[in-house]
Amino acid sequence: MWITLFNIILITLLSCATLHADKTHSQQNLNEYRLSPFPASLESKRGIHPRIFLDKARIAELKQQITTTHKSLWQETLRQADRAVQEGPPEYRGNGDGEGRWGFEQLWQRNVGNYMSTLAMAWALTEDRKYLDSARQWALASCGYKTWGGLGWADGIDLAASHQLFGLGLIYDWCYDGLDEEAKQIIRDTLIRRTSTMVGTVLSDKVWWHRADIRERIWYRWQNAYLQNHLWVNMCGVTVAGLAVFDEVDDASLWIGLALDKFRGTMAVLGDDGASHEGVQYWDYGVENLLKFMNVARDLLDTDMFDNEWFRITSKYRIYLSLPLNSWTSYSNVVDIGDCSRESWYSDYNLRALASEYDDGYAQWLARQVDEAKDNSPRLRWLNLIWYDPAVPEKPLSGLPAMRHFEDMGIVSARSDWSGDESLVVFKCGPFIGHKGITEMPYDAASAHHVHPDANHFVLFGGGECLIRDDGYHAKWTDQHNTLLIDGKGQLGEGGLWFDGTEAHRLKARPRIVRAVSTPELDLMTGDATVAYPQEFGLQRFTRHILFVKPDILIVADDIVVNSPRDLELRFHPEQFDTVQDNGSFLFLGKKSVLRLDPLTSDGVDISAEVMTAEHDSGELDPINTVRLRTHRQAWRNAVALSWSKKSGKPAKITLYEDGDVWTFVVDGRAVTLEWVSGEAGVGE
Repeated sequence: MWITLFNIILITLLSCATLHADKTHSQQNLNEYRLSPFPASLESKRGIHPRIFLDKARIAELKQQITTTHKSLWQETLRQADRAVQEGPPEYRGNGDGEGRWGFEQLWQRNVGNYMSTLAMAWALTEDRKYLDSARQWALASCGYKTWGGLGWADGIDLAASHQLFGLGLIYDWCYDGLDEEAKQIIRDTLIRRTSTMVGTVLSDKVWWHRADIRERIWYRWQNAYLQNHLWVNMCGVTVAGLAVFDEVDDASLWIGLALDKFRGTMAVLGDDGASHEGVQYWDYGVENLLKFMNVARDLLDTDMFDNEWFRITSKYRIYLSLPLNSWTSYSNVVDIGDCSRESWYSDYNLRALASEYDDGYAQWLARQVDEAKDNSPRLRWLNLIWYDPAVPEKPLSGLPAMRHFEDMGIVSARSDWSGDESLVVFKCGPFIGHKGITEMPYDAASAHHVHPDANHFVLFGGGECLIRDDGYHAKWTDQHNTLLIDGKGQLGEGGLWFDGTEAHRLKARPRIVRAVSTPELDLMTGDATVAYPQEFGLQRFTRHILFVKPDILIVADDIVVNSPRDLELRFHPEQFDTVQDNGSFLFLGKKSVLRLDPLTSDGVDISAEVMTAEHDSGELDPINTVRLRTHRQAWRNAVALSWSKKSGKPAKITLYEDGDVWTFVVDGRAVTLEWVSGEAGVGE
């Protein structure tokens, strides 16, 4: 049983402490956050509905657009609404019943909030009574749920609550004129009670989000985690609830002001490269809620947050972490570094919003590809309606450079071309929350539990499928990544279901990309991950050079020095399990491709291929294929060559010639040189 009676008692005591926190301290904070007076744009909406995202003029405009430019997007929204009408709201389910490890969060309630806003949009644009009646039914079911997020300590203070606040707020606003007084009273009372709970726990400095790793009994706050998706999602829900009743509830000024303060904090600490430490899926989730808040802040709070460099270029993060287009499936279309699978979540409407705001034709093009691939969001399809601007012309990705270096987060994406069948390498070596976050913030501003201990890690895609893999959403262990172990141990932050950034932040540990250079024949990426390891390991140098010889050869050259002889191990995790040995090389046979892995410096190195396990976030152990290179020494220069081809072809064989500090790799008449001291590389005949 994953939680004991003792822990339930402990949780209850913490919850009581939260609800009965120092009221004097909380009262002192009230005036700091209250909006007084309300911004002029919001004040002008007093007594007027709808006002959040929509007004009567915008509804009239949308009614025209859904018959022309927005027709297909509208049909998708309508299908979601019809499904909600047909299915009706789910009955309340208790804490964790049949939900596995994460059941205590009652995340099934997120879809309740999502469907409520969809039904409200369908009513606003059709005035068909069936959508209003269904919206009322879903809203009253939500209001009647015993808990919004599970066990006593978690009730009402996290994601299950925020989604329902958002949905209820929009039903109250968009359906106001159609709802009966009894329904409006129930919804309004629920918004007051539930929003007050969330805001009160934030103000009491006691917002705890369960780590769920009961073995370590670790908890953390999200209320000041400015780079974490929980803050963004929760404060977005609080904002919409406040805007829905601002002219009826005095404390709405506090709710909205608190959220505005938190989002200003986020804007101040975002890096300038547009990348996310949490992975593409959480980028989807987080950016959606940031954009929703930014839209209403500009419309109703006289606050424009769109003049922000991170947001101006963040579509590039989603673009460059897309897998080659012709390989897309509904479950595999993005690179899965961080806590991420290969399936994107909600990218299409986010991309359309960014396209509209920043005249970004590349984002516009990719949004359409997402829709055509049927990989569009299962959530708030109606956001496409309000964020799509058909006046922004599409630009195919072939107009972009094939390499991009996200300098703050320390991520390089390099591909052979933009043909849709290209090879792709993503290399990662940066601080766990980025250079800006770790240098400017006095604490872990992200609560970066979705980060992995993976400095100098890379993934490889070629021949139409993944070749060298990430571990995805798993417990945080370095040995599940394609990088270095010392005496069997890994990097700072490893060891639990969530990454622990405490020590890395204390040390201001900044592994970094030293070099990212692209030429038509060769891409060179160099990372220095020395400071990513605990100081007691005695690591003096871990520099990795990635040489991408386009389109189908990758050379990984590592320079490792420790203070005394130690057990050193490099790991590589092929995607495929079908393994054949060939004169010291390994062939991994996929459905579409063949990968050759050649250890080029095997003297004194124990080399094996074996199936190991990785702990999934569900608690299950997943098999993971692993090539292990192990040696015991103080200094180690090692080179591994990876080459690949279609299943019907034959991967190239690479030969190494060593001449002191200059190593030459020869393949198919081409000589690729690496100069260890300078780190420079080149291609010749």
